Amino acid sequence: MAIELKIKWDGTASGLAENRLSLSAFGASLPLLLGGLRRIASNIVRDAMDEKQATTGRLAKAANQLDIEITDLVKGSTGFQSVVSVNTPSGATFPLFDLAERAGYGLLEALDAEGHGIPKNLPIRRFLASLPQGITEQAYSLYQNGSVLREVILRDAVLPEIPAEVPYLVQYLGSVVGVGFPPGKAEVKIKAESGSTATLVATAEQVETALQLRQSDVIALGVVHDGSHRLLNLRDAKEEPKPFVRESAIYGRWQGVLKRLAQ
Repeated sequence: MAIELKIKWDGTASGLAENRLSLSAFGASLPLLLGGLRRIASNIVRDAMDEKQATTGRLAKAANQLDIEITDLVKGSTGFQSVVSVNTPSGATFPLFDLAERAGYGLLEALDAEGHGIPKNLPIRRFLASLPQGITEQAYSLYQNGSVLREVILRDAVLPEIPAEVPYLVQYLGSVVGVGFPPGKAEVKIKAESGSTATLVATAEQVETALQLRQSDVIALGVVHDGSHRLLNLRDAKEEPKPFVRESAIYGRWQGVLKRLAQ
């Protein structure tokens, strides 16, 4: 039986008072809703199948082709009736695996969680965040053969607040394998004992120090923030660190960031 999805929006956003569905207001949101549904379906397939089947099998393709087909507009409100459809090849069946129903149910679970501030599904969070300002109530209902499978009502939805990445320290033991000079990017490349190479943003003075230590094993102290690696201190691995080096390197260069994090 077909899986039906009914969506209603109420509030003061464009077109809502006239019971019209504005493409200008909602057009960018609907692809995000579909993307969230497909991601949920892909996760269902991945959890149920082996790796090869989950990436190249018929169910994997069906998950990526899952669709939401609008069948009618909701009378007396702004929203639409739709069918969650699976593109099944002619003559093929998916026994004991109702992907549309399970993905649709997972979609409403994600809407419920994200709308109440619980992180669960990033595309659904982006969908809710993209909806126009002025929506005061959202209703999402999943039906099959006239029976309600799941219903979610969000009033003044509160989305999860994901904290920004906190800077953290990393120590590298290895050797200097490259440097960059101004007017280009000043940087130092350290090849760790594990074989991995880290590129750290550096000052001109640190680049000079790195050149002097090319033939030595080195210990580098860096800070990582938002994917950027910055060199704080570089020394010969045989040398004992000066007591003040770590404190001055960290607090001298990152005092402002640390103060903001403490607030």
